[in-house]
This record gives sequence, C-alpha cells and structure tokens, in this order.
Amino acid sequence: MDTILRINNLSAGYGDESVINDISFEVEAGKRVCIVGESGSGKSTLLKAIHGFGGVIKTCGSIEIPKDILLGVVPQNPGGSFNPIRTYKAQIMEALKSNNIDFKIDEVEKTLRILGLNDAKRALASRPYELSGGMNQRMAIATTMLLEPGILLCDEVTSALDVKTAGMVVEQLLEINKLKGTTILMVTHHLGIASKMADYIGIMKSGRMLEYGPAKEILENPQNEYTKNLLKAVPRLKVS
Repeated sequence: MDTILRINNLSAGYGDESVINDISFEVEAGKRVCIVGESGSGKSTLLKAIHGFGGVIKTCGSIEIPKDILLGVVPQNPGGSFNPIRTYKAQIMEALKSNNIDFKIDEVEKTLRILGLNDAKRALASRPYELSGGMNQRMAIATTMLLEPGILLCDEVTSALDVKTAGMVVEQLLEINKLKGTTILMVTHHLGIASKMADYIGIMKSGRMLEYGPAKEILENPQNEYTKNLLKAVPRLKVS
C-alpha cells in the first residue's frame, strides 16, 4: 500500500524551544493511526507541524506528503473554528466556496447522516451555541469531510466529550474511513480510544516517540515500560 505521509527525524517547537525531537514514522493510505501521550508529550505539536499551522517551527527533519493530498483538520474545540451566531449551513457554504467546491445539499445531508446527525436540515439551520458539544464536534468533522481531504488530522477530538459521546464519535470516524477510505491520524491521551480506532499506534512522551507499530503489537506486546503502565490504566470505552 502507498505511503501517504512520511515523517523523517522531525524536530520542531515554538521559537527557540524544541518540543518534539527526532520523530520518524510512516502512514499508509487508508489506514487509521493514533498517536497517544499525556498532556505535554508533544503530540498536538506534532499534528500542528504536519498541517503547518499554530506557529510551530520545524528545526530538523522532513514531512513528506504527496502534492495532490489535501489535509483536513478537526480541532479539539470546534467552538473556536465556527462563528457562534451564524448557521452551520452558511458556514459550510462559505467553507466549500473558499475551496472551489459546490454546495450540494444532498451530499451535505448524506455526510451529516453518516455522522449520526439524522435531522440534517435542523442541524444545518442551527448555530453552534444551539447544539451540544458532541453535535458540534460532529459538525466540525462533517465540514472537514465535505472538503474531501486525503488525510484527516484529529486533535484530541473526544477529550471534551463524555464517554458515551466519545464512543459515538469514534464509531463515526471508523464509518468515514470505511466508506470513503480517508486516512486518519488522531492524537489522543486515551489509549482506550486508540485500541478501538487504530491500525497503528505511536506512543509519545516528553517530545519523543517511544514506540510505533501495528496496534495489535503495541497493545499485546509493548516494549516500553511507559506503554505498559498506560495499558494498565486504560478505562473502558462505551461504544453505542
């Protein structure tokens, strides 16, 4: 299978401060990868370095992505990405127009239904403050998916959600991967979510990748003591 993302000896940070150091891994097209680590491990900085926003400065190494691949980003807090007083329909239309994509209501409603928003017309007529955190997160994912990204970058997309809603979002991301073949790279502090979601798992601590490999291998035969301790503390994830 073709490699869609290749990270080679990447070091990056903010200003003169290096946050991640000597990171290397590859992602195959159509696969689901979760990078797991506690707060401050550098996983979100890694994601920002890949999509090129957030003020992250690359100091060493390379990030290789085919030129025809669009990166889609789903933030941790969708509230920061949407105007709270404009309808989602208006904001989705604007996002599509700015990327030279036609607004096709049937396709938009179909995408919302894939993400569990069955009353698509109501969701589109709503403003962010009128929807729950879980629904806003799904609207953020839907908006990004309508841009037809080759790689979907998810930054702690379940961290602000309750366990049941987080499980629903994970199921819907799996459905997107299955139906559209979208490559997904998610950073999370929750190894339970990674165990449900990932084909490959990377474990980060203090800005370094401690181990990376097939999810089954990492979960059943971890080599690093930190990974072993994470596995002992995994809570159960409810999935509807």
